[in-house]
Amino acid sequence: MRPAAHVQATIELLNELEETRIPADRLMAGYFKQRRYIGSKDKAAISEQFYRVLRQKFSLAYLLEQAGLQTSSRLLTAALLKLDGAEISALFNGDKFSPKRLKPEQLLSLDKLGSSDLATAPEHIQLNVPEWISPLLKNALGERFNAEMTASNERAATDIRVNLLKSSRDQVSQVLKNAGHATTPTELSPWGIRFSSRVALFAMDAFKQGWFEVQDEGSQLLALLSDVKAGQKVVDFCAGAGGKTLAMAAMMKNKGTVYACDVHSKRLEQLSKRTRRAGAHNVRTHVLSSEHDKWVKKHAGVADVVLLDAPCTGTGTWRRSPDSRWNLKPENLADLVALQASILDSASRLVKPGGRLLYATCSLLQEENEQQIEAFLSRNSEFKAALFSLPESLIVNSDRLHSNEHELRTMPGLTGTDGFYVASLERSVK
Repeated sequence: MRPAAHVQATIELLNELEETRIPADRLMAGYFKQRRYIGSKDKAAISEQFYRVLRQKFSLAYLLEQAGLQTSSRLLTAALLKLDGAEISALFNGDKFSPKRLKPEQLLSLDKLGSSDLATAPEHIQLNVPEWISPLLKNALGERFNAEMTASNERAATDIRVNLLKSSRDQVSQVLKNAGHATTPTELSPWGIRFSSRVALFAMDAFKQGWFEVQDEGSQLLALLSDVKAGQKVVDFCAGAGGKTLAMAAMMKNKGTVYACDVHSKRLEQLSKRTRRAGAHNVRTHVLSSEHDKWVKKHAGVADVVLLDAPCTGTGTWRRSPDSRWNLKPENLADLVALQASILDSASRLVKPGGRLLYATCSLLQEENEQQIEAFLSRNSEFKAALFSLPESLIVNSDRLHSNEHELRTMPGLTGTDGFYVASLERSVK
């Protein structure tokens, strides 16, 4: 495909996103599925351009407004390309599979665009942060606010987690090297490998054989911090598609049981396929009707470890899901905080005396993290903060982590991972 065709595809995706509000990753997957003629390199170019517009939507819209232009998918894309130094008239040329020509007056206005025009813009515009949430993020991040929001506008790395049930990091690294892929071991996770560029991972034989799973290094750390052991009973209460479930199953060497629970049956169906590929035989799934499902009462007090990766605003994953920031509203945060508290109270019933509860989010906000845990402990006297058992990889990199004895944060700018929060709690032995 020619570069102009990449631009047209980007515009089509942006228009469809505006119309449907389908999450960008799902939208793009469907778009490419319907157009199987698009090759892997073209897909990478289109997706990169699409995500860059989404990450910079506020600042691009601001520049268009300053130039007297309307905000549209076509002009947002044109503004991005203009800032890149592209010849806009050559891309918007009206040819087949190319965007329609822009009006002469539009081209003249675009010629005046420059990133320096952002210098006088409000801070939230420069950083592409919704204005209402900016004070909350400042309060949570302090002096790291600018650095972390800048990092949230960059492309996320591609990480994989080696499946220790079938392989090792050295083995997978060698296979990737032999195939010509540039990779480095992740510094925080002892199971992770990071790619220097985009790769068609799902087409690899090593993936099909279950040697690795695609998983951000920060997400790998949540499983690592669970410190689960072979033979234990473990619950992944909001398991989703089960990335952390599979990591814990491998930590347990297929001995004991990991219960993967979620209210979304389709996600758990996906996990069933993944467990077969990974060779994880100690995983059991249960579809919850809600956080108060009868299953919780039936299994109360039996779990050695409960991992609760709660629904949240996702502010720590804006690099990976750039569209989510534009759909987030203040009422969403209030609803999520209430839901998190309800899930915490219910899931905590599963923990046996002396057992541990790990609460996690992919949020950077204190309202969903530290304040949530403080409120939980105030109404649940049988629980107390518990020390993490930190692996060596985290001890030697402690200067890159925001942590205390029972809470730990990762941040895109500081750790190069998605932003995660995790707290370690223990149920008292009566």
